[in-house]
Amino acid sequence: MIKLSSDKVRIYFEKLKTVFLIFLIILCVVQVGILWSTQSSSFPFLSSLFSDSKIALQVSVEDTKGKYLLPSRIVLSTDFDGDHFIIPNGSKEYNNIWDGAKLYLSQALDIKPQKTQPYNGKMWGKLAASKPYMLEFKTSIPIDIVKWVLNLKPSAGDGLSSIYKLIICPDDPDNGYSDTLYIRDDANIYTYSLNTFINSLGRDEFTAMYNVLKNNPESKNYQTAAEKWGKSEEINFPKDMLGPMLDNTEEAYPSITCSTFSGTDKADLNSMDYEDYEKIALELFGESSRDYDYDRDINGSVVFKRLDIVYRLYKNSVFEYKYTGSQTSAYNLKLLDAYKKAIEFIIDINKQNDFLSKVNVYLSSVEERSNSYIFKFDYAIIISEQYGEVPVILKDYAVAKGMDNQENSIIIEANSKRVVHYQMIPIKFKTGKMVNYQWAFQYMYSKAFEKYPELNNKEMSVKNFGIYYVLSNSVLKENIAPSFVMYSEDGSSYVIPLSGK
Repeated sequence: MIKLSSDKVRIYFEKLKTVFLIFLIILCVVQVGILWSTQSSSFPFLSSLFSDSKIALQVSVEDTKGKYLLPSRIVLSTDFDGDHFIIPNGSKEYNNIWDGAKLYLSQALDIKPQKTQPYNGKMWGKLAASKPYMLEFKTSIPIDIVKWVLNLKPSAGDGLSSIYKLIICPDDPDNGYSDTLYIRDDANIYTYSLNTFINSLGRDEFTAMYNVLKNNPESKNYQTAAEKWGKSEEINFPKDMLGPMLDNTEEAYPSITCSTFSGTDKADLNSMDYEDYEKIALELFGESSRDYDYDRDINGSVVFKRLDIVYRLYKNSVFEYKYTGSQTSAYNLKLLDAYKKAIEFIIDINKQNDFLSKVNVYLSSVEERSNSYIFKFDYAIIISEQYGEVPVILKDYAVAKGMDNQENSIIIEANSKRVVHYQMIPIKFKTGKMVNYQWAFQYMYSKAFEKYPELNNKEMSVKNFGIYYVLSNSVLKENIAPSFVMYSEDGSSYVIPLSGK
C-alpha cells in the first residue's frame, strides 16, 4: 500500500478546497444574476448566459444612449425667402450637423445665456427661416436627459428646463458675428454666444452640404410659414412650420407592408396549439423563450409568465409587460433614473428580437405621475440614406375591450428602480417600390375641413403637420401609404391620405 506524504495530502486538500471555492463563487454569480434579472425587470439571466454569442453580447445603456436622443428633423437654410432643405435622417449630412450641434450644446450649457426672452412665435419663425441650421425634437427633452447623453456636469444648463428646438448660426451678423446658438424650450428663447469655432458647421462645410442637397432630385426644398404668411394675424399656426405651403410638390414615398406574428392571425385563437405558442415566444424572446410558461387569458390573449413578470400579446399585436411584484414609494423618484430604466428595457427587448432593427425610436412625450414617469416613443421606418426615414403614428389603434387605445409605438411606465408597465407594437415593416405623390399644405388644410366638419365649429389652432404612415388595427398585414396629418393645439390629429400619381 502506497502512503502519501503529509505534504502531498495537504496539497491535495488545498486543491480540493480551491475547486470548491471556485464552484461557490460561480454559484453566487449565477444567483446574483438571477436576482438582478428579476429585480431589474430584465430578460432572463441564464438564457442570456447560455444563448449564442450574438444574443448574449451585453450592450451598455451608456454606449447606446445617444441613439434615443436624435432630432426628428434638421433643416438647412440659405436665408429668408431662400432654400430650406429637409436633411434626410441618418444621412452623412444629418450626422455632420447633429455632431456639430452637440458641440455647440456642450459649450453653451456650460455658460450662462447672453440673453433670455419669452417665446415669441414671429421672432422664432424669422430666425428659423433666415439662419443656416434648425434642429427640432418630437417633444421638449428634459435637460437632465440632454446632459446625461452629452456627458455634461450636473451644474450645466442652469435655468433651462428642457430643449425643444435649436437654431445655429456661425458668424451670426445679428449677434456681432459671434457663433450663436438659439435654444427654445416651452417658455423662452435663450441666446448663447460662443467663442470656439465648430469646424463641421462652417461656411465651407455648409456649401458642400448645400450642393449635395441641391443636386439630389429627391431633396425636399420647402417654404416656412413665416415667409408665406408672416404678416398675417389671421393665420393661427407656428411660423416655423415647413412644407410646400401654396404650390403642389411631387415627392416619392415607399409602399410599406406590415407583418405581425404567424400565430396571432388565426380567426380563432382557441385553435392555437403548443407549437404556435413556441413560435411566438421564440420571436419575442429569442433563446430566452424556454424560461416562460405559456397560457391564454379569458380574452384570448397569449400570456407568458415568469416569477413576478407577466407578458401579454394581444391579437392585434400589442405586446404588454407588467411587473406584478410588490412596489414601494419609499424611494426618491428621479426622472433621469426612470428614463435610464426605460432605455435599458428597450435595449433588452432589442437584443431578444429584431422588431426594432428597421426603425429608429424617438421620444415623443414625458409625463410625471405620483410614483413614476410615462415615456412615450414613436417609430420612424428607415428607408435609405438618400430618402432618410418615414415617421409612423398610431390612429384609433384598439388594444382590448375596456382598455385605452394605443397612442404611441412604445409606452413605458418606469420609476427609479424598474419598469413597471410597457406596451409596444412589435410589427415588422418591409419597404417596397417608390410611388410619387403630390401635395401642398393649403390644399390639404382645406381637405381636412371637408373631411372633419367639426373643425368648422371651433377655432382651429394648428400645432404642426407632416407626412406620416398611419397605423391602425385594420392595416395589419397590409400595405400602408403616406398621409398628411395635421395636429391641433388640443392634441387632436386629422388624417388625409395622399393621392398617388
